[in-house]
Amino acid sequence: MTTTAIHHSISKLKTQIELQLQWGESTVWSNYDFEKLSEQIVEKTGVSLSVSTLKRIFGKVNYKSEPSLTTLNALSQFLSYDDWRDFLTKNPENAAAPAPKQETPPTPAPSAAVPSWNRQRLVLLMLILVSLGIFSFFFLSSKPKYNPEDFRFTSKTMLTQGLPNSVVFDFDATKANAQDSVFITQSWDTRRKVWVNKNDKHHSSIYYYPGYFKAKLMIGKEIIKEHEIQIKTDGWLSIVEADWGKEPLYFKQSEILKSQTVEVNKELLDKYNLTLHPTPPKIRFFNQKDIKGIMTDYFTFETELKSGDVDDANSCQKVAVLLQSKNDILIAPIVSKGCIGDISLAAYGQYVESKTADLSGFGCNPKEWTKLRIECQQGLMTLYVNNKQAYTTKISNSATEIVGVQYRFSGAGAVRNTWLEGEKSKVIF
Repeated sequence: MTTTAIHHSISKLKTQIELQLQWGESTVWSNYDFEKLSEQIVEKTGVSLSVSTLKRIFGKVNYKSEPSLTTLNALSQFLSYDDWRDFLTKNPENAAAPAPKQETPPTPAPSAAVPSWNRQRLVLLMLILVSLGIFSFFFLSSKPKYNPEDFRFTSKTMLTQGLPNSVVFDFDATKANAQDSVFITQSWDTRRKVWVNKNDKHHSSIYYYPGYFKAKLMIGKEIIKEHEIQIKTDGWLSIVEADWGKEPLYFKQSEILKSQTVEVNKELLDKYNLTLHPTPPKIRFFNQKDIKGIMTDYFTFETELKSGDVDDANSCQKVAVLLQSKNDILIAPIVSKGCIGDISLAAYGQYVESKTADLSGFGCNPKEWTKLRIECQQGLMTLYVNNKQAYTTKISNSATEIVGVQYRFSGAGAVRNTWLEGEKSKVIF
């Protein structure tokens, strides 16, 4: 099988996965989407594909090598094929409509020959028509089909803060063409894109997780209007992550707030019959609120954290610390030293992974209290772990306001001494 044929078949494989998941095109998937895909593949096939592997497959990370047969088998089985060979058999390379057969036109009789100057004019005319067609296609396809002023799109949240929270969208899309579908996308996350009747006026949705979102009114693939929504917490919030679309378990603040720490320990997990085997529950901590004027290109952030007891299901003790800003994210890893070979860092437009960068500085003993400090001045960011420089990078996205902090643990975890400071203000979490 040629390299071109392999790439074409892998492209078919990715398209079928996109259609099955209904999350939209993979080009707009976030790191969270690839985490969820990795989990679903494990649940269905028993094969664990890392987030970095999936990103390489879907073109989010440049990588020249071909995927391994194990990876292709797992992705095929996720689509209910027996294996990669079964996928190729049922999706042959020539399944697409074959190109028209090129036939050599008959040579005209000498008496019917077209004069040379007429042939030149004919070729020139054909080139002009082709050029006009290409120009018209790109010009018309890039021109917006609708005037945003003909539409209305606003929203209101039911709670000032706290989860779960409902949002009521008010819209007017009556001027959409009958053949075009109207959607409301609650955020960057295309899984939250839902079809609405263009003649309706309201649509309600539940937000189970806090965050800063950009809701959109779409007609087909065209974004007509958009606005920002922030779902805030009432101080610290800790949850057990649930499958997509299902309500997570919310711990009470009285259960997680200690004198000096925010903590979910084994006793609390036992209280809710949450076991660490065979897979530890995914625990998240949030503190999302109005933070004014602390920008992603100039800030200092410091926190201390530790994971729970080590067991066979959580030997790497991976922890992710997130600083969310308006429409942007920083995700810093903390992991046991032996597991630094499969981690990544996302920093406001910059993304690196341990396959191609030295991220060994993020290795430590997460079972003990670990200090993470992040300093950013004029866009130059340096991250420290236990007062040792772990990584330095230059952020590439435009500066926006930081709005919240989040932690992701596998199993039990704790946080303390967390604060954020900008040029003119400081927030103690």
